[in-house]
Amino acid sequence: MNRWRLDSLLLYSIPWVAALSCLGGIAVGKLRHTGLLWMLTLALGIHAIVLKDRSHKITFPWMWWAPFYFYTFLSFFWSDLNPIDNLQPAVQMSVFFVVGIVSSFAVRNEDEMKKTNWMYLAASLFVGIVGVYFLFGPGKAVQGQTKGLYTGFAERPAAMTLLIVGAIFLAQFRNMPVVASLAWASSLIVSIISGGRMVSLLMIVLWILHPRLVSLSSRIVVVGFAMLIMLVAFNTPIIQERFFAKQTGFSGKGGLEDVVEGRFDSSGRFKAWPKIFKEACAKPIFGHGSGESAEFVYKVWAPMDKPHNEYLRLSFEGGLVSLALFLIASLGTLWNLHHILATSPLNGNWPAAAAHMGFIAFLLLAFVDNPLVCGNNFMHPLFALIGAANGIHYAQQSRAVVEAPDN
Repeated sequence: MNRWRLDSLLLYSIPWVAALSCLGGIAVGKLRHTGLLWMLTLALGIHAIVLKDRSHKITFPWMWWAPFYFYTFLSFFWSDLNPIDNLQPAVQMSVFFVVGIVSSFAVRNEDEMKKTNWMYLAASLFVGIVGVYFLFGPGKAVQGQTKGLYTGFAERPAAMTLLIVGAIFLAQFRNMPVVASLAWASSLIVSIISGGRMVSLLMIVLWILHPRLVSLSSRIVVVGFAMLIMLVAFNTPIIQERFFAKQTGFSGKGGLEDVVEGRFDSSGRFKAWPKIFKEACAKPIFGHGSGESAEFVYKVWAPMDKPHNEYLRLSFEGGLVSLALFLIASLGTLWNLHHILATSPLNGNWPAAAAHMGFIAFLLLAFVDNPLVCGNNFMHPLFALIGAANGIHYAQQSRAVVEAPDN
């Protein structure tokens, strides 16, 4: 992977785009800087695909995702036909599809992906410094101001970025245990500081999801370790306050039994979800159209304009057809990654292991958040890993065929 090629520049930019997207309150003309970043990523990706050498084979499992994207764009025609509110969400989601395609022909070995390790470390360090500055330092005075643009540290998107960083380094635990452990632990600490409940939980669950744990004893040790860390994290003052916030009528403290029984602050999800679901059922097959959920969600859950449940959003906008196509694409991607891991050496193709952990975490996170619209922070790095895993696998299989003795 030549560092001056367009495809390489795209992959090297992804960690920095994620880090910069953790800041709020920056505008470039009439655009938020996050919007400008995903547009530049899309333009660079399309340019790289158009100019790619014919010998660079696209190995990304695009056939699983193509029907979902086709239908998503098609659903624009039964929306309100607003280019910003209805078309932009579909275009924005297509960026990580392009990123995955580019990554699949840009990467052919693990050493090429290791070049991004230090970029992700530096990006996560940047996220941590910015988070501390705005949440606990001088920036606290302006954190969260919403006059025009949200100002300060964007906690949820930042936590999603750290989740991917945790998966990337945990996948390389066997090769660099100290660095991987420190990178994962620092990502967990910053995600807890940011108050991300689900992301902090998933950061710990990554250990359990690790596909390279082959022995039963390893599984038992990891599950025990994860449960201990979960208990410690749950009882930190920041997480306790997020679950049982005093300003929402709770005491500020609670136990796991309260969570199991639903006695915690859901940030309005439990009240809004039934209303959104009822409206989604009004057009159950084809949905209300691309981007149409935002206006209704704002009506019943202001200032929120997203349902914080990706499955509910897809059902609202594209009906059962969209939800089914998304689930088929997701299952196809998991099958693709499982096949790569099953046919690779135990310590080989770490991007596949990282993508496998990250993708399952994505599907779980989608129950309580909207990661599909957090492309810069989460989906671009995730799909870059999926593409890289397929590119490395293709190269390994090609070498195996060439090196095989003639029968």
